[in-house]
Amino acid sequence: MWKRVLKMFLGLYLPLLALTLYVFYAQKAKQITELSEYQKRDAKIKKEYFLEQCNTLLHDTKYWSNLAYPVNFDPMNKHTAFMDRYIELIKEITDYDQFRFIDLNGKEFFRAVRNGADSVTIGNLQNKENHLYVKEGLALKKNQLYLSHISLNRENGAIEKPHKPVIRAVAPIFDTTETKIGLVVINFKMKRVLDQLKNKIADTELYLLDESQRVISSSLHKEDLPYESGKVDDLLPKNLISIAVGITRDSTIIEKEHIWRLQPIILNGTSNSFGSATNIASEIVTPTNWFMIVEIPPRLIAANTKPLYDSLITFNAISILSLLTLCYVFQKKKLEKELFYKELESKNILLTRNKNKLEENNIKVNKMNSRLEMRNKQLSDFNYLISHNLRSPVTSMSVIVEMIQKEKNPEILNQLLPKLDQVAKSITNLTKDINEYVSILDNKEIKQSNIDLAELIEEVKHEFTETLLDDSDFNVLVKLDVWNHITFSKFYLQSVIQNLVSNAIKYKRDNVASHIEFESAIENKHKVLYVRDNGMGLNLEKHGENVFKLYKRFHRNISGKGMGLFLIKSQLEALNATITIDSKVGEGTTFKIKF
Repeated sequence: MWKRVLKMFLGLYLPLLALTLYVFYAQKAKQITELSEYQKRDAKIKKEYFLEQCNTLLHDTKYWSNLAYPVNFDPMNKHTAFMDRYIELIKEITDYDQFRFIDLNGKEFFRAVRNGADSVTIGNLQNKENHLYVKEGLALKKNQLYLSHISLNRENGAIEKPHKPVIRAVAPIFDTTETKIGLVVINFKMKRVLDQLKNKIADTELYLLDESQRVISSSLHKEDLPYESGKVDDLLPKNLISIAVGITRDSTIIEKEHIWRLQPIILNGTSNSFGSATNIASEIVTPTNWFMIVEIPPRLIAANTKPLYDSLITFNAISILSLLTLCYVFQKKKLEKELFYKELESKNILLTRNKNKLEENNIKVNKMNSRLEMRNKQLSDFNYLISHNLRSPVTSMSVIVEMIQKEKNPEILNQLLPKLDQVAKSITNLTKDINEYVSILDNKEIKQSNIDLAELIEEVKHEFTETLLDDSDFNVLVKLDVWNHITFSKFYLQSVIQNLVSNAIKYKRDNVASHIEFESAIENKHKVLYVRDNGMGLNLEKHGENVFKLYKRFHRNISGKGMGLFLIKSQLEALNATITIDSKVGEGTTFKIKF
């Protein structure tokens, strides 16, 4: 019983499980899509914030680049009064870590270093000619701005402690005569910007990379630029870093229960007028672009999809218990029902056995009756065949004998004697066929053989007076080009042809050259024999349903028994052949025999 219960349970539960899994994964995909959309918005805000901060730094640098500096500008000595009004501005902008003017040889001629929130130190000039940002800055043209890598600030070649991430904005400066006199270099503090990027609205992770595939900042590190301090971890899959650095537009990748939002931050080669319709746009030059990656980690996806898993487990647990109970009750009732039917069946066995014996006896009786009916029909056909098929050749023989008795001309007698011999042979062959038919009745089967149809038609032709003589006014036409041989009962086929020829002669029209035509054909891979005459024809609308019925006659002025067509149809159908008729009054009749 438990096997039945388990089989029924699996048949019900497996489709239900498939449906619940489909719904689960569809809902999970929907959850991940929603998380991805939320991630897009968060990543877009962070990217726009980073670009806004970079543009603010560049805008400030553009401001210092656009000042009209005095000829032979010397801010530390001769032009201190010029600088006094700007030093207060430098103090107030707390994102300035260092503010410097560098001459065309790479040496500082003004330096302001922040000491605290509202104080700076002026002086302590240095030579910066070997620094990359100085070399790149000196190559700048008017209306070009340079933005360096984000790096840890170094003093005298050593990383300053505590670590201080900075970015340097550089622009050329010109005096009142439009002569290039050097560079303005501003070190902007980036810790506030990077901390804001790493600030988590949700439990997501952020990574900022440069084109050298180095992590600038990460929400997984307290300190920024870990590679500069020697702390390098495999924070991201290497293939993901390669993809991120190579992209040119924002993309989302879902892989191994992670959702990665990749966003390029491209400044190099762009232009910016910083919101002013009158200012000439400045071209931005950077040694690197940045790439921001926002990750939704597996733990966040798992936290969002956990209710789905809980629902799936709960629903399936309840389904399993309910279905097992249902299957057990159902199978128990079914087993009880089967036992009841077995008892009922055992009680009916005796009655069934007696009934079977009666049915067997009835079947035997029915078979005997069928055999008797078949034998009676065969005997009836046999009697008719003997009387009908012998009539024509015997009549022909009588006519020929009478002609011989009356004829005195030896030449005509010589013509008639072979005809008499032919009729005698036909009677002999018919006698043989009758003997064969008698043996068929005894053997309860119909013997078939390969028949040459042209020879058989020629043999039947000699049985009729109207077709026997060469000068007869009734012609037998033969067109057996398609096929000439057929496997059939010779006795039956000869009888069919005799009846058709006999009818064509009997129902020919006066004052018309009468004929019967035999033509073979192949239709739908079956052999077909068309038999056409140009006799009186039949009105099929009136007599069509009775053409092949027994004792039906349609020409009252011509003698006959109405058995010929019935016998033809019976003999053909005995060997799975069929016959159909097409006829028009005054034109003739066409029979189609399909073997």
